Amino acid sequence: MVLMGPPPPHQLLTSTKSHIIDHYVTTLERVLGSEIDAQMCIYDASSDHTHFGFCCHIDQQTAYLLASMPGVLSVKPDPDVDSIRKDYTYSTKFELNTESSPFSASPLLFPAGTAKHWLVRMDRPAVGAIRKAQVVDYYVQVLIRVLGNEKDAQMCIYHISWQSNYGFCCELDDECARELAAVPGVLSVQPDENLGSDDKDYGGQNLNQLRAFEDSSASTLTTNIKTKKLFITGLSFYTSEKTLRAAFEGFGELVEVKIIMDKISKRSKGYAFVEYTSEEAASTALREMNGKIINGWMITVDVAKKNPPKYSRGQPRFAS
Repeated sequence: MVLMGPPPPHQLLTSTKSHIIDHYVTTLERVLGSEIDAQMCIYDASSDHTHFGFCCHIDQQTAYLLASMPGVLSVKPDPDVDSIRKDYTYSTKFELNTESSPFSASPLLFPAGTAKHWLVRMDRPAVGAIRKAQVVDYYVQVLIRVLGNEKDAQMCIYHISWQSNYGFCCELDDECARELAAVPGVLSVQPDENLGSDDKDYGGQNLNQLRAFEDSSASTLTTNIKTKKLFITGLSFYTSEKTLRAAFEGFGELVEVKIIMDKISKRSKGYAFVEYTSEEAASTALREMNGKIINGWMITVDVAKKNPPKYSRGQPRFAS
């Protein structure tokens, strides 16, 4: 059961039942990746202009993602699936974080006392039209690269900027802060000096001097790699081999594009291999595609090793 806030007043006055349901479908589509899938998942909806929300069939991972979407107040199990009477009233702002909720916060990411508050300044996201939801998704994808999964990334962020200056505030330990400073698109990572205030300095000055934990060796991509095969991680579950081929074939002739599928669920594991006929093409693709957005997800491109690390969005951290 998903409880929603009301649409903006100017939209609410003119909204019909179909408009409100379209709004629910659009919200769900952003985590499922397909309008048809979103429509099929919803089995009940409220559109009486007093309480807003809908019921849908989704797995737990999708529920976590949905809970972070703008306009979503809470996501909780439907207490009576067979009943036609649903209670869409909203009782507590922090419903998702209660101990009784199935979507309760995970154990501490970092040992007690090691997490600090950081202000992260970002380049303008390459997400097309700048909308809050897309920018927040982009920030989450950046954090996934050092934390390893969406849930932890979402939980770490406590403030964002997305209209004129770009960036976010998050809780990380020193090691993760150093890794984050080396991610493409990150301009600087420094302590949040206004922790208790919404007045954050995302503009900054002399950003080249403000990268508190810059590790140039980690951020520099090798331009002359001795391999023809690349390892791609961070893929959307809905990215097809055809889409991936189209994204990489402009850099040279491809031998193979292979997305790794789970044998049981028959679903993408979120990583793939791309092989070229030449080292030059692979080198160019590595340099140009690392950090790019495909199907709304920021990918990581690396040299394929003989025994690549196992990658899963459920893993707490990437293998080093």
